[in-house]
Amino acid sequence: MGLNWNEIKSRALLFSKTWADACNEDSEAKPFWIDFFEIFGITNKRVATFELHVKKLGGAQGFVDLFWPGLAGKPLSVIDQAAQCVLDTRAQFADASLADLYDPLSMPPALLKAHQKLDAAVDATNQPSGGKKSYASDADRAAFLFDLNQRITRLLPAACWKRT
Repeated sequence: MGLNWNEIKSRALLFSKTWADACNEDSEAKPFWIDFFEIFGITNKRVATFELHVKKLGGAQGFVDLFWPGLAGKPLSVIDQAAQCVLDTRAQFADASLADLYDPLSMPPALLKAHQKLDAAVDATNQPSGGKKSYASDADRAAFLFDLNQRITRLLPAACWKRT
């Protein structure tokens, strides 16, 4: 039987207190993720793999600290495809500057359409996190994304927010 919301909140609070002073990724990454999954009453073996061997973009070999297959599926590939469509469409206007391409009064219709498809892909991916199916403006979408980022990161210990 799954955990109720109050138990998840209680476990999340304990997790955040337990990990409040942790900042050494090399020595604490695996225990961190194991404890994170425990918030929801699941084991890491059900959802993720540690140190997955991968081939990097440049062809070199490497490892992914934590591979979570459910997060590497269709929603991200749809966004990737839509983003590539934007880039391909922009390439059709190689002589135009970005200022010209993104002028609201003269933006090429094909580029506008490609961006609308990208927006729809991002919106669909964020619906499970409380996002809308579509937004009235880019400002509304950006506000939601910044709010989502804040909700996700506010549980991180403040000591880990250091910028390098």
